[in-house]
Amino acid sequence: MASSGRAIQYTIPAREDFSKLSDEQKTRVGEAFDLFDSNKDGLLSYEEFRFVLRALGFELPKAQTYDLLVRHGQKPASWPLDQECPPVYRLFNLPTAQAIAGTLIRQRDPREELLRAFRLFDVDGKGIITQDDLRRVSAQVGNNIPDADMLAMIEEFDASGKGGVDEDEFLRLMMSKK
Repeated sequence: MASSGRAIQYTIPAREDFSKLSDEQKTRVGEAFDLFDSNKDGLLSYEEFRFVLRALGFELPKAQTYDLLVRHGQKPASWPLDQECPPVYRLFNLPTAQAIAGTLIRQRDPREELLRAFRLFDVDGKGIITQDDLRRVSAQVGNNIPDADMLAMIEEFDASGKGGVDEDEFLRLMMSKK
C-alpha cells in the first residue's frame, strides 16, 4: 500500500513536565516502561503503553490513548519508508512515554490522589481509617507496626474521637506533609 501523499506527522511531546517530576516519580515511569517492554527492545506497543499508564495509576479511555498513539507513535524502523504506517503498528519509545507520563502526572489533582490513597485504606467504604485498616495495610506492605503505635496514630489525628481518621482529617494530615 503506497503512501497517499498525506504523510502523518509524528510529533515528539514536550518533556518539560517530565523534567519537573521528582526523582522517585521519574524512576517509577522508567520502571513501568521496563516492566512492560516485553521484548526489551526499548519500544512499547499500544497495549504495552496502556499497561504502563495503568501501572502509573491512569485509566485513560481507549479513545484518548489511541489519540496519543496517532499523534506520538512512531513507525517501526523496519517499516518501508515509502509506506504509511497505520496507527495500530506504531510504537512508543522511552522519551516519548516519559514525556506523556510526565504531563499526565503533573496534571493530576493532588486532592483526588489523596482520596484514592484514602480508599486504599478504607476498603470497606466506612468513611474512616481504623486501626484494623492500618493493621491490614501494614501487613500487606510487610511493615508490621505495633498495635500501640497504630492506636496512637489514630488517636492523634482523630479529632472527633470516632475511632478512626475520616477523609477530611486524612486530607489535612497529608496536605500538611507536602
